[in-house]
Amino acid sequence: MVARIKMAVLGLGVIAMAVGLPGCTKEKVHQREKTMPPKTIQEVLKAHTPELMSIPGVVGTAIGKQKDELCIKVLVIEKTLELTRKIPSTLEGFPVVIQQTGEIRAMEQDS
Repeated sequence: MVARIKMAVLGLGVIAMAVGLPGCTKEKVHQREKTMPPKTIQEVLKAHTPELMSIPGVVGTAIGKQKDELCIKVLVIEKTLELTRKIPSTLEGFPVVIQQTGEIRAMEQDS
């Protein structure tokens, strides 16, 4: 009988530790996030431009403003539902705006 009680207490202790560990881990991650300086919009744009440009129909990326807030603009030939689904609405906390521009080509130089 004493052995069963010891096993039950041990089992409850293990469960309590298992339940408490994720909270400790989340707290440490949260503290680390607070100490890490946030990326600038320029850094975020530079990091994500290659993946955005690999999406068919995307012709460019830029930094813009929407409602007096900095945003990342993704320039597309034609804004379609398919592109809207492929392009994220935010990148690392910055809003993403899809702007239809048509094709972008270099201008011919006059000789």
